[in-house]
Amino acid sequence: MSILSAVNSALSGLSAESTQLTNISNNISDSSTVGYKEAETNFESLVLAGTGGADSSPQLAGVQASTSMDITTAGQVQTTGVATDIAINGAGFMVVNTAVSGSGQYLVTQAGSFRPDAAGNLVNSGGYYLQGQPVDASGNPIGAPAESVSALSTVNVDNLSVAAAPTTTMTFAANLPSTETAYAATAPTPSTSSVTYYDPLGAAQTLQFQFTPTQAASGSPQTNTWTMNIYDSASATPTTPVGSATLTFSSSGANAGTLSSVTPTTGSYDASAGTFTITTGSGQSLPIDIGALNSAGGITQLDGAYSTTNIQQNGSAYGTLQSIGIGTNGLVNASFSNGVTRPIYQLDLAVFPNPDGLTPVAGEAFAMSPDAGVPQLFQPGQGPAGTTEGGALEGSNVDLSTQLTNLIETQRAYSSTAQVIQTADQMLDVINHLNQ
Repeated sequence: MSILSAVNSALSGLSAESTQLTNISNNISDSSTVGYKEAETNFESLVLAGTGGADSSPQLAGVQASTSMDITTAGQVQTTGVATDIAINGAGFMVVNTAVSGSGQYLVTQAGSFRPDAAGNLVNSGGYYLQGQPVDASGNPIGAPAESVSALSTVNVDNLSVAAAPTTTMTFAANLPSTETAYAATAPTPSTSSVTYYDPLGAAQTLQFQFTPTQAASGSPQTNTWTMNIYDSASATPTTPVGSATLTFSSSGANAGTLSSVTPTTGSYDASAGTFTITTGSGQSLPIDIGALNSAGGITQLDGAYSTTNIQQNGSAYGTLQSIGIGTNGLVNASFSNGVTRPIYQLDLAVFPNPDGLTPVAGEAFAMSPDAGVPQLFQPGQGPAGTTEGGALEGSNVDLSTQLTNLIETQRAYSSTAQVIQTADQMLDVINHLNQ
C-alpha cells in the first residue's frame, strides 16, 4: 500500500468517525425524547481487490460507516398521570396515520403522548393520529375484526354521551320484623325504603316501599300478615299507591319466615318468577323481584329489626363524557357523568418479524418496509404482543453513560486518524526533498 493509499484510508476513517460523532450527538440530544430509538454506527472495512492468496494480497481501502436504529430495545416506561398517554410493555407498535381521515400514510410508533385535538381526535406530539377499531358496550368490534392496518380508523373522543336507559328490572328484598304482627297497645310505625329508578326519558324517579303490619287482636297469635304499598314520585297522585298487596308469611316448618301468599290489590304477582309488576307514574311496566313463594331469597319475616337485604335495578340517566382511560388490553374506556364506564375503541398492536427493519421517519414514527416483514395485528396481551399502559410513556432507549464512553473513544480515534494523515504528509515531504 502506498502512502497515498494510507492517506485515503485515514480520510475514510475521519469520515466514519464523523458519522459516529453525529449519531452520538443525536443520541445524547434525544435522550429525553419520548419513544426515541438509539442510532447505532456500523463500521465496515473496504477491500478494493485481491484474494488473499500467495500471489496477491487484499487491497484495503479504509472504512465506511452506516447508521441503523436500535428499534427492538425498549425504553423505560415512565408514569405521567395523563390518561391519554400510552406506553407498551413488551412487543408491538401503535398504529397511526398522517391524516385524520385515514387517507394518509399508515405508520407505527411507540411514542404514545396522545392528546385530543380541537375535533376530539387523539394525535401525538409528532402530529400522527391514533388508529383503533370502534367497539360496542361489551368491548366487541363493531363490524368484522380488523385484520390489517387499513381497516382501522382514527380514535375520536369528542361529543361522546350515553343515552338514557329506562329501568326495566328491579329487585327488592327486605326482612320484616316478625314480632310486629303480634298484639301491641301502640301500633308500630310502618317500615319504609326508597329506591331510585329511571323513566323512559332518563329522569330519576323514586319508588317508596311501605310495609304496614296487620296486628293481632289482644290474646290472639300474631297474624304474620303485612300490607305492602308502593308509591311513585312520578305519579300524578304520589300519595296513591301504584302497587299494593297483602303479604302472608309462614310461621313454622322448613319455610318459616318466607312468603306463603301474595294477594295483589294494585299490580300483579307471578308466583313462579317471584315478580310483582306495577305500572309506574310514567306508564312503564316494571317487574319487581320480591321473591317466589316459600323462597328465602326475597322478602322475609324473621326475628330482628327491619332491614333491606338486596336492592338492585338497571337503567341509567343521560350521561356526558368526563374522562378517558386506557386498559392493559388496549381498550379505550370512557367514563360518563351518570357513573357509566364503557369501552369505545380497541387499540390493536402491530407486531413485525424484524422491527429493526422499519424505516424511521420524523416524529418518532416508523414506516413499514419489506425488511421489517408483514405486520400482524394483535390485541394487547395476546400472542406476542405486549400490554398497553395508560397514563405512562416509553422514554428513549439511550444509555447516557454508554454514549459518553463512545464519545471519548470517538475523539481518540479521530485524533489518531488525523495523526496518520500528518505522518503520511511528513513522509511525502521527505520524498519531495529527495528529488531536489
